[in-house]
Amino acid sequence: MTGPQTPRHIPERTCVACRRKRPQGEFLRLTKVDGAWQLGQRPRQGRGAYLCADTPTCWQDKRLRRAFGAQATTVAELAQRTVTPGAPDS
Repeated sequence: MTGPQTPRHIPERTCVACRRKRPQGEFLRLTKVDGAWQLGQRPRQGRGAYLCADTPTCWQDKRLRRAFGAQATTVAELAQRTVTPGAPDS
C-alpha cells in the first residue's frame, strides 16, 4: 500500500551578489581550488559560493567584490564565459 507522497526537501542557497535565496539548482557554484576560483563541474566538498545562473547583474565585477575581493574580475569573467559558451576566451 502506498501512502501520500511527501514533498522532497530541496536545499536553498543564497547568491553572494544579490543575497536572494533560491533552490540550489538555480545557481552556479564556485569553489576555491589551489587559490583560484573554479565553477563546480561536479559536487565538491567544502565551502563554496553561489551565483544566480540566470541573472547577469549578479556577474558584475562591482557586485562580486564583497565576496571575492581582488579576484572579483576573474570570477565575473568565468561566470560570463560559462553562461555564454560562445564568448571568446581572454
